[in-house]
Amino acid sequence: MMRVVMAGPLPPMIGGMSTVIGDIAHSSLAENVELVLFNTAKSTPENRSLVRAAATRLALWHSWWNIMSPATQTLVHIHTCSGLSYFLDGIYAALARLRGVPVVLHVHGARFDTFLDGLSPLPLSIARFIARRADRMVVLSGEWEKKLAARLPGASLSVIENGVSIPGRASPDKATDEIIILFLGNLCSRKGVWDLLACAKELPPAARLVLVGGEEDPGISEEIREQLARDGTEDRVKLTGPLTGDAKFDWLYRADIFALPSYAEGVPISMLEAAAAGLPLVVTPVGGIPSVLADGENALFVKPGDRDQLCSAISRLAGDPELRRRLGHAAKQHVLQRYGIENSARMYLELYRKLRPAFFPPAPAGG
Repeated sequence: MMRVVMAGPLPPMIGGMSTVIGDIAHSSLAENVELVLFNTAKSTPENRSLVRAAATRLALWHSWWNIMSPATQTLVHIHTCSGLSYFLDGIYAALARLRGVPVVLHVHGARFDTFLDGLSPLPLSIARFIARRADRMVVLSGEWEKKLAARLPGASLSVIENGVSIPGRASPDKATDEIIILFLGNLCSRKGVWDLLACAKELPPAARLVLVGGEEDPGISEEIREQLARDGTEDRVKLTGPLTGDAKFDWLYRADIFALPSYAEGVPISMLEAAAAGLPLVVTPVGGIPSVLADGENALFVKPGDRDQLCSAISRLAGDPELRRRLGHAAKQHVLQRYGIENSARMYLELYRKLRPAFFPPAPAGG
């Protein structure tokens, strides 16, 4: 059986990459390959010394080097994103290539194109070299394939859309007439959090906004609380902080509407989870979202930054239970059929077959 070392930030870390890795580790992929998880998340505190940071990094690289032996039966699948993480992950890729191990570099995140566009010539050359040296670079949608093909010439790109796994359970009976609008993601301007807060005063009396997530913009939680106090909307908005596992899914099943008015996205896992939970979606057609959903069919699209349109869409859903039911059902059927985690597992396996064909027996004749 072929051995796949999958690297990235592992659960219980917060974020889309961690969720993807956790879900795929519990899929059928683990039955078809020997799946080994390798944690690349930072484990030292912010105020660490330079010596401690360097020692920790060297120890990680040493462990990585050793985990790839013997090279002849291993493939590495590295989940990466923009910024310094990409260049650090490039070192993992380089070490794998020195071991003779095929490399899959899997790009996540909403700003990878702007990250590349902002690089000066030397770092951009290094970024392109890392991409070209990967045996395959995986992107999340056809839209991202177009963007990165233009920015990373010579890279071998494949589209594998995010998959989603969600516990199968019935939605709880509503104890009150309260309408919960759920935001699930890192709190930041990029995800339209301030636009959602601007709607708080405009929502129907029974509506409440719940923000589930940690901070992407440092200090934003306190800024939000100060804004709520100024607006007098503390009783209409709840901040839970970052949640994982059952605590996160509890809110997905308690909610009535999911809202993600982002300015930039890849294919957000939180959106797929909300759809799989049967929630009607209010989203912006940015990044890979239009490749997943259709306006009026299984979601309502609003323009990024258009607060009037955002408030109107949420209020429309809040006041129309039948529309919520119809859009939520359509989103759930569509996402579970096309974006279930087993679809991703199958596509990963097909990619591995192409890169390591000797470790997969040919299909039986006639089968």
